[in-house]
Amino acid sequence: YRAPEVILALGWSQPCDVWSIGCILIEYYLGFTVFQTHDSKEHLAMMERILGPLPVHMIKKSRKCYFHHNQLDWDEQSSAGRYVRRRCKPLKEFMHCHDKDHENLFDLIRKMLEYDPANRITLDEALQHHFFDPLKAR
Repeated sequence: YRAPEVILALGWSQPCDVWSIGCILIEYYLGFTVFQTHDSKEHLAMMERILGPLPVHMIKKSRKCYFHHNQLDWDEQSSAGRYVRRRCKPLKEFMHCHDKDHENLFDLIRKMLEYDPANRITLDEALQHHFFDPLKAR
């Protein structure tokens, strides 16, 4: 469960753990791993397909070998590109149902999978998220 800052060699700290928990939550929900790869560039392509483009400020601070003109240097027509396109879709499209519980879960996951670790939800904030409200009512 490599966070984008790890792949981009931007350093890491506790927000990486939040990213990992977000990956585990979506994996439990779906029953499969969404970022199923060991290749860093393919991993970034999967992230962009599911979460949208990486922030330019992170790209500019990263090793440039993955990017060309601030965009991921990725061939969508290659076999790996077709695999990513077939397997990955925007996060909200993975939602099986659109009731309040599902909406809250996906809101929490999206906040945990925020690219920029400075803007990613903290563990304490995650525990206060509305997804956990039913547990507090007991």
